[in-house]
Amino acid sequence: MIFWLAIPLTLALYFATRALYRRLPWPIINPVLVPTAVIIGLQLWFDLPLEQYERGSSPITMLLEPAVVALALPLYQQARQIQAKLKPILICTLASVLISVCTTLLIGHFMGTDPALLASLATKSITTPLAMSVSQSIGGIPAIAAAVVVVVGIVGALIGYPLLKLFKVTDPEAQGLAMGACAHAIGTATSAEKGITQGAFASLAMVVCGILTAAVAPLLFAIYHWLI
Repeated sequence: MIFWLAIPLTLALYFATRALYRRLPWPIINPVLVPTAVIIGLQLWFDLPLEQYERGSSPITMLLEPAVVALALPLYQQARQIQAKLKPILICTLASVLISVCTTLLIGHFMGTDPALLASLATKSITTPLAMSVSQSIGGIPAIAAAVVVVVGIVGALIGYPLLKLFKVTDPEAQGLAMGACAHAIGTATSAEKGITQGAFASLAMVVCGILTAAVAPLLFAIYHWLI
C-alpha cells in the first residue's frame, strides 16, 4: 500500500510544510526536514517496508538532477555581477572545499574512523549525485555519502541564515556563497527564497565547489593515506 501512497504522501507533506512555513517562518519548519521526519516516523510506527516507499517515490527522486540544473536560472539573471567578482568567488569556494575536506580527514583520523566511512564523509558539502560519484572513486560508500549530504543540507538550511545573522553577515552575495558552499542544493533552495542575488551566488558556489571537490578530494585523500 505504501508503494501507491508514496508520491501523494510526500507531495502532501511537502506542500503542507511550505504553507506552514509561510505563516510561521521558523528555520525548523523546513520542507525537507519535516516531511522526512514524518515519513520516517510513519515507517517506524507502522513497520512499513522502506523498499516499497523507495520504489513508489522513485519518480520524484528522478527529478533531483533536473532540479539542480534548473538552479542555473538565477546564475543567468546575475551573470554580470558574478563575472565582475569571479576572482574572489573562486578564492572563497576553493578555501571552502579545502577546509571542508581537510577538517573531515583530520577529525575522522583522530576519531579512528574507518577509511571507507571517511571517504564517504569527505564529500559532505556537494550535491548528492556528485558526492556519490566522488566518494566511490576514493573508496567510499555512495549510499552513506548520499545520506550525509542530505543531513548536511538540512542542517545548513536550518542554521545557516541564523548563523550569518549572528555574525552580522548581511551582504546578499556573501550569504549566497556561504550557503551554496556549505549546504549545496538544499542551502541553495533556501537562498533562492531569500532573494535572486542569494540564489544566484549560492548556485554558483554549489557548482564550483562540486567541480573543485571532484578534482581536489581524490588528491587530498591520497596525500592523507600517504601521510598515515
